[in-house]
Amino acid sequence: MESLLTAFLLFLAALTALLTYMFVPKLPIVALATAAAVALAIGIWWHWTQFSIDYRLSTWQEALRNYASYVMVLVVILLSYAFYVFSWNGGTLQSLAAQAASSVRDAGRRATERIASSVSRAANVASNTLFSEVTPEGAPPPMAE
Repeated sequence: MESLLTAFLLFLAALTALLTYMFVPKLPIVALATAAAVALAIGIWWHWTQFSIDYRLSTWQEALRNYASYVMVLVVILLSYAFYVFSWNGGTLQSLAAQAASSVRDAGRRATERIASSVSRAANVASNTLFSEVTPEGAPPPMAE
């Protein structure tokens, strides 16, 4: 279903595009910047006058902002109480900390052993290669007497 408004809006858009194509290249930059700033200010003002009630009704959560400080104080109190309870009942926490420390110690010991064994293997290979006799290609290896 077409209306007269659709054709009029298309004509208005075409006329605006034609005028913009003809006149904008000849206008100075200051005039274009001023016109854009004025158009932006008018657009923001018009948008605010049209939709201010919608914004006011859609932001019902803003009323909850008044209670934010009370909620934060409650969270801090609950967290402090939980820390107090867990620090005095620390038998399980201390055993967990001891297990973590021993596992870190064991992992470090295993890594050190692996590095030391790989370095010693590499040193053995290098010394065997470095100090072995070189035979020319095609010649049979020397025989042991």
